[in-house]
Amino acid sequence: MDNLEKYVKDNREAFDMVPVPEGSLDRLMAKTRKRTIQIRLRWILPAAAAAAVLVLFVTGYYNNDEKLHLNRILEGIARSEVEIMSLVENSYPQDLEAVGNTIRSITAEAIPMYSLLPDELAPKERRKILDEYYGAKLQALGRVKEYYAHEMNNEL
Repeated sequence: MDNLEKYVKDNREAFDMVPVPEGSLDRLMAKTRKRTIQIRLRWILPAAAAAAVLVLFVTGYYNNDEKLHLNRILEGIARSEVEIMSLVENSYPQDLEAVGNTIRSITAEAIPMYSLLPDELAPKERRKILDEYYGAKLQALGRVKEYYAHEMNNEL
């Protein structure tokens, strides 16, 4: 690699004299767009899959009313993740990585809260705890979505 760098530095003027082949910019932009789509799918599909797994996992733990309520909350979290990633889908790869890390820092759970609650808890108390816990996650995702919606509008 050092030899190549030295060769390029030594012959820089010769490289500057050669015209850029026609269509090079178009090919470069096409490759860039393809990479953006791959990166977008790399974040959106796992988020949607994780949400689906959570919904299926939850259905075995609670009675119907609690299941429906918790499913609505988890679907809201998954929807927010997808909306945020859709806002930034045309960003640079390193920006997409940062957004994905932000989302994961908010939503990641080594052990889901709903599985940690003891069975002895009254349904009303269980619902209150889950609403506060997952509600805070939804609010944080809402703030992230507002931030990126504002940032994307300023870039246009």
